[in-house]
Amino acid sequence: MDLYRTSESGVVPVQPLDPGETAGLAGALLQGPGGSLGGDDVLFVTTAAGDGAATALALDAEGSAVVVGAVDGELGSDAVTDALQRASTVADHPYEALDEQYDGGSLREAHAEYFHCAPLDPGAFNEDQRVRLLGTAFADEALDLATFLSDRELAVDAVRIEAFGAVESEEFLVRFVADDDGQQTQAADSTEEWVAGTNASAAAATGEAASGDDGAESDAPTHESALAASDGVDDDVGAEDETGSEDGNGADGRDGVGSGDGTDEGAGTDGAEEENLELPTLLDAVAEGVADRLVGTFDADPEEMVSVERGNELLVRPDHPAYAGGVLRYRLQVDTDGTVEFGVNIYGGSEAEKEQMRAVVRENEAAIEEELEYEIADGYDGFAASRQFATFDQVAAAEIVDEFDRLVRLFHSRVMRA
Repeated sequence: MDLYRTSESGVVPVQPLDPGETAGLAGALLQGPGGSLGGDDVLFVTTAAGDGAATALALDAEGSAVVVGAVDGELGSDAVTDALQRASTVADHPYEALDEQYDGGSLREAHAEYFHCAPLDPGAFNEDQRVRLLGTAFADEALDLATFLSDRELAVDAVRIEAFGAVESEEFLVRFVADDDGQQTQAADSTEEWVAGTNASAAAATGEAASGDDGAESDAPTHESALAASDGVDDDVGAEDETGSEDGNGADGRDGVGSGDGTDEGAGTDGAEEENLELPTLLDAVAEGVADRLVGTFDADPEEMVSVERGNELLVRPDHPAYAGGVLRYRLQVDTDGTVEFGVNIYGGSEAEKEQMRAVVRENEAAIEEELEYEIADGYDGFAASRQFATFDQVAAAEIVDEFDRLVRLFHSRVMRA
């Protein structure tokens, strides 16, 4: 979206500042109690600004640590390694250590107030870590390193910024945009605008339409990535669901899973050798297939509930009263080694709402473990299983949709009965 200013001679386009004209931008971005910063909202625990750079240790809505690194101009690989070191340092910090670093009183109370939620248990803080990088440009080696780390389960979000001028109060009008080369792993919509240098929480409120509840949803809890699938899932995903008579058929009358030979409905293949799909293309195809399968399952438009996050994760956030205000989500995560993890996890909301969803998991533990062959996490905060694919092609995309559909149909019916 182009920006313009009014003048006596008419409307004049406003051009982004060159990297050399953005002195003070990094520090301005990390002022205030927190902000969306081109992704999910975060609360700053500590911030520090130096010559042309600034850093922050922050928390998202789930209590996960987010290490933020910002520079005035082009961000190089040194900023990535510095952020990585900070994330590694904080990885073992319990809540008490974070609370000691926070200057605004009780960190639990501040977190609850900032995200408008019930206070989290101390043990819920810092269960996971990730990195967010902010700059007006990114060196190739910085993007390569960020991608390398993200592929190895440390999420690194590179968010490019366009700054449109500082005023006398040292505020910047900025826009968070996706990189042209597509390597940015998470960013706000390219039309989002934000004033850096002001109260960041107020500015973030203007971006809620773009970020929604993503502060609580951009990263899955670490227990999910640790859940291993049983052999039965790998062997049976392509086979017809034995529970189909009870839960396998939805409103559209289709079985929850395919035939496993790649020729089931939606596979999109005539038996010819399929071409490997790049990860973004695969996720787009899966998202479209999942949205089609969910028609009639929820009251809301499925396309509004299905989203691709961080470049390798698909989320379905049910908009239905039975889901206790939306504290449960269905998800899948695709790794470059051919592993696809399917699961359900509970996030955000009040403790009472989360306990309502945990109770559904407890009540259906046998079906989840025996019929789905998924493993339930400690504390009943979700369940997951993984499946290995030799290649990611149209057949694999169709099978991924089938398995995700099987998961949703089996568990959704139980949520509704509960």
